[in-house]
Amino acid sequence: MSKRNISLSIVFATLIIISLVSYIKISNLENRMHTIDNMQHEIQNVNSSVQSISREVHMQMDEFLQEQLWISEKEYQITAVDIEKNTIDVTLEWSLRDLLDQEEISFLYREDSTNEWTELDVKNNNGLNYSTSRTFPLEGNYQTQVIATSDDGKRSEDLLELKFKEQLDNRIITDAFLHPSGHEQFTLDINIHNRLDHEFMLAQNSDDFKIKSAKAFLYAKGELLKELDLLKENRNFHSNSKGENITYHQSLSLGKEIGEHGDNVELRVIIEDGLGLKYETKVNSIN
Repeated sequence: MSKRNISLSIVFATLIIISLVSYIKISNLENRMHTIDNMQHEIQNVNSSVQSISREVHMQMDEFLQEQLWISEKEYQITAVDIEKNTIDVTLEWSLRDLLDQEEISFLYREDSTNEWTELDVKNNNGLNYSTSRTFPLEGNYQTQVIATSDDGKRSEDLLELKFKEQLDNRIITDAFLHPSGHEQFTLDINIHNRLDHEFMLAQNSDDFKIKSAKAFLYAKGELLKELDLLKENRNFHSNSKGENITYHQSLSLGKEIGEHGDNVELRVIIEDGLGLKYETKVNSIN
C-alpha cells in the first residue's frame, strides 16, 4: 500500500472516529435535554400542586376565620344624600352567630378623628338579625361596632368602616406631567378620571358629581404664565354612566413669558364638580 493510500486511510479513520464521538456526544446531550425537559415538567407539576394546596389552605383558613366571627353577615345601604345639608342617610344591617341569655345589643360609632363613641339603639328584625339607621355628616370617616351587654360583662366586634370623606377625596384622579422639551418649549400631559358609579350616586343627584370645571394653570415664581380651560379646549372628553375622562396633550411655547425662570415652571390642575368640591393637583417641570 502506498504512502498516499495509508494517509487517506488514516484520515478516513480519523473522520469516522470524530463522527462517532460527535454522535455519542450529541446523543448524550439529547438524552440530557430530554431529562431536563422531564425535570422541568415535573417541577411545573410540583409547582402547580403547591399552588393548588396553597389556595386550598387559604380558602380553609378564610372559612375558619369567618366561622370565628361573631358577626356572620354585615352590610350598609345609602338611602339618601343631601348635598345642601352635607349629610348622608345610612341603614346598617347585620346578623349574629349567637346571643347569650340577658345580652342586650347596641350599636356604637365614632369619627376617625375622635376617641369618643356614640351609642345608638338597634332594631331586632327577627332572630339574630339587627339594623339601625343614622344620618352622618358627608365629609367624615367613621368606625362602627356592635356591643352585647349583660350582667356578666360585655363583648364587642367591629362592624363596618364608613369611609365617606375618603371616597369623596379620592373620587377624581388626576395624572399631570409637564416636560421641558427644548428652549422655552414644554409638553403638557393631563389625564383626569372622575368615577361616577359609586354609592353616593343616586337618581336625584346624578349631576352633582359630574365635572363642571377643569382648568390648568402654569406658574413661574408665583406669576401666572398661562391658563387653559380643559373642557373648552379639549375634544377628548368622554362621559358615560360609569365615569368621565379628560385626556389633554399639548406642546406649549411660553416664549419670553418664561423669562429668567428657565425650566422651573409649576403646573396646577384644578377641577370642580357640581357640589362645589375642588380637587387640585400640583407638579413641577423639573421633577
